[in-house]
Amino acid sequence: MLAIFKHTLGAKGWLRAWAIYLIAFPFYFFPAGSAQPSDILIVVVIGLYIMARKFKLQGFVKEPFTRFLRFCVYLTVVNFGVFISLLGEANKGLPWFVFSAFYFYNLLVMGFALSLYKQYGKNFLYTSVYSCLIAAALQIGLSFVLDTGGEGVRGALFFTNPNQLGYYSLCGLAIVLVLETMIKIPKIWVYLSFFLFSYLALVSVSKAALGAMAILFGAYLIANKIFSIRNILAIVVVGGFGFFGLTQSEFGKRFQQNLETRNINEADRPEEITEWQYRGYDRISNHPEYLVFGAGEGGYNRFDTFIENHEIHSSFGTIVFCYGIPGTVLFIMFIFSLLKKLPWFYLVYSLPLFAYGVTHMGLRFTVFWVALMMFPIIRAERNKMKLMQMYLMKKREKERQEKLFKQSTVLSQNAS
Repeated sequence: MLAIFKHTLGAKGWLRAWAIYLIAFPFYFFPAGSAQPSDILIVVVIGLYIMARKFKLQGFVKEPFTRFLRFCVYLTVVNFGVFISLLGEANKGLPWFVFSAFYFYNLLVMGFALSLYKQYGKNFLYTSVYSCLIAAALQIGLSFVLDTGGEGVRGALFFTNPNQLGYYSLCGLAIVLVLETMIKIPKIWVYLSFFLFSYLALVSVSKAALGAMAILFGAYLIANKIFSIRNILAIVVVGGFGFFGLTQSEFGKRFQQNLETRNINEADRPEEITEWQYRGYDRISNHPEYLVFGAGEGGYNRFDTFIENHEIHSSFGTIVFCYGIPGTVLFIMFIFSLLKKLPWFYLVYSLPLFAYGVTHMGLRFTVFWVALMMFPIIRAERNKMKLMQMYLMKKREKERQEKLFKQSTVLSQNAS
C-alpha cells in the first residue's frame, strides 16, 4: 500500500497532478459534453506545464503526437468548411469549433502523458497503473454509500450514462494490462484489476465491454503462458468466484435480470431496422459522395438517415463518414504509429479498444486516448531495455577481452 501511495498522491512533481487527474476522471458533476472537474484540472496543469517549458516530445513518442495533430488539423478544416457552407441554414448540432476543440483537448492530454513519460520514465508507468486501480476501487466503494442513479436497468455510477462506464472499465483494464508488462507489480494487483473493472462493466450491463474484457483476459493468459500452474490456479479461483457471484449472489441475480430486461427492450426495435441503420451507418450508403472529403460533424439534419438529428453511434463510422477517405487514412497512419514494432499480444490488447468503437461513439472519451498512448510508451520502454541489454553485453564482452589480454600477457611474461 505504501508503494501505491508513493506513486500516486505521494508522487513527486507533475506526476502527482497526473495521478489526481486519473483518479478524478470517472467523477462527472456536469451534463454529458460539458467540461468536468478533471478536465478543468488537467487544462490548468497542462497550461502551467507548457509555461514551465516542460512540454517536450522526442524520439518514438513524438511520432504519434504529430500524426494525430495532422488528423486534428484536417478535421478542423472540414468542420469549418461545413460551417461556411451551412451559413443561413438550420444546423442541428454543436458549433464546428466545439468538435475541433474536443480533439485538440485530447491531443494535449496525450502529449502531456508522453512528455511525462520522457521526464519520469518508469515512474510514470507505476503512477498510471496505481491511479487507475484507485479510481476503480473508489467508484465501487462510494457507490455503496451514495445514490449514483443510472438509466433504468443499466448503472452509470458517477458517469452520466452507462456506455461511459462500460468504456471506462475497458480502457482502465487495458492501461493496467499494457503497462504491467514492463513494471514489477504484485500479480494480486493485476487480478484485482480484472475484478474491479469487470464489476464496473457488469454494473453498466454493457455487452460490448464485457465481450471485449473476455478478449483482454484471454490475451493476458496467453501472453503470460496460459499453461503455467499459477495461471491455471488463477483461472480456477477467479472463475469459481465469478461463477458463484453471477449465479448465487444478489448482485449476480440482479445483473442477470437487468441483462434480460435490456435484451427485451432491444427486441422492441422494429424488425425492418437493421443494426446498420440503428447505429447511423446508413448515412454512408445513403450519401457516399461525402466519402471524398468528409461530411464534417454537426448539421445532422442534412442527412437521410434513421437516427435523425443525432451523431453516428460509432467512432469508426464517424471517422469514415465525417472525415472521408483523407481523414480515415490520416487516422490509420496515427494508429499504425502507435502499434508498429510491438509484439502480437499488444495488438490483441488494442483490438477491444477499437472494437468497442464500432457500435459506440467514444472519440470524445479522453481515457480512450490515454489508453492508446500507453502503446508507444511501451515501445519506447522496450527499446530502452534493448539498448541497456546491448550495453551490458558489450560491457561484458569488453571485460572478457580485457581479462583474456591480461591472461595472455601473464603467460607471455612467464614464458620469457
